[in-house]
Amino acid sequence: MNTRKPGAVAALLVSMLLLTQAAVAQDDSQGTERRRIELGRLAEGPAIVGGGLMLGEPSGLTAKLWFTETGFGADLAVAWSFADNAGVYMHANGIFHLAIVETGGGRYLIPYLGAGVFYRVGESSRVGLRVPVGLAMFPLTQLPLEFFAEIAPGIGLLPDTGPSFGAGLGVRFYLPF
Repeated sequence: MNTRKPGAVAALLVSMLLLTQAAVAQDDSQGTERRRIELGRLAEGPAIVGGGLMLGEPSGLTAKLWFTETGFGADLAVAWSFADNAGVYMHANGIFHLAIVETGGGRYLIPYLGAGVFYRVGESSRVGLRVPVGLAMFPLTQLPLEFFAEIAPGIGLLPDTGPSFGAGLGVRFYLPF
């Protein structure tokens, strides 16, 4: 029997909503900066797509579609979870890139925030919400590689409510879309 209080679930959902609203409510002063970023000269079109690997909890394959003019993106993963109920893990997130910081010489640091869902299949399935927070880095000027570090607190919703946590490091290679 689940003894968690519904108030904790409501508080987490309200917090997620407020964080997302704060990110969207920013003025578009970064819009010009987003349009200027070259990302290895791939952002000539409206979007780029990247694929790669992530290690941590979970570990597996990752892909990202990034709409470079708006700062929004979608990130997907198919991976293996090592948590209590180990098994195949999938997630889908909407991502908002908060800022683009050029560190010099065409290298970029890009903090991001998102919201999404996860599904884990193991001894028993689990479905929930996640809030990824991370930092993407484009450290190489001639190669369109994104290195990223991310934490993703969340909450399992089915079959019962409970905390969820993911974290990892990864790399994606980008191509024009």
